[in-house]
Amino acid sequence: MTDKDKKSPALEVAKDRASKGMEERVLSTGIRVRLGSVSATLIEEVSSRIPYPEVPMWFNEAKDRDEPNPGDPKYIDACKQVDRDRGIAAMDAMILFGVELLDGVPDDDAWVNKLRFLEKRKMLDLGDYDFKDPMDREFLFKRYVAIGAADLDLISDVIGVSEEAIASAAESFPGPKTPVPD
Repeated sequence: MTDKDKKSPALEVAKDRASKGMEERVLSTGIRVRLGSVSATLIEEVSSRIPYPEVPMWFNEAKDRDEPNPGDPKYIDACKQVDRDRGIAAMDAMILFGVELLDGVPDDDAWVNKLRFLEKRKMLDLGDYDFKDPMDREFLFKRYVAIGAADLDLISDVIGVSEEAIASAAESFPGPKTPVPD
């Protein structure tokens, strides 16, 4: 075998992921999709838009100076919220860029009416979305109807996100462990 016959390991993995990602899948909700790769840079860019709060300071009388207080309960809670928000933002990017609906968004508004019902009861906040905008409508359908909790592992595997990133995103729903700020 000559050097010319050797394939780049990176190219082989990329081809494997591309062919794997182009397969049609049926999600646990019965929705047919095509899953594709999402740039790790995009996911990082999206999640990094949510900054950690500044570490609060406290006055240390023994040393006569202000010092950081990363153990402040409000700060810890704020960091946990940032981790949850970052996980959700990462999942949103994966859903938006990595999931193609093969049958499109249903013309029927039954799913919209159900979301509006939850919103009316203050269980969802859909105030930032316009159901007449095709992109908003598709995203909301994917996020709240098409993709079930059981599909998250499949999506993350095909999209090519690390297990650590998925664990972080999954932890964003029940609440993550104490964060380590950037």
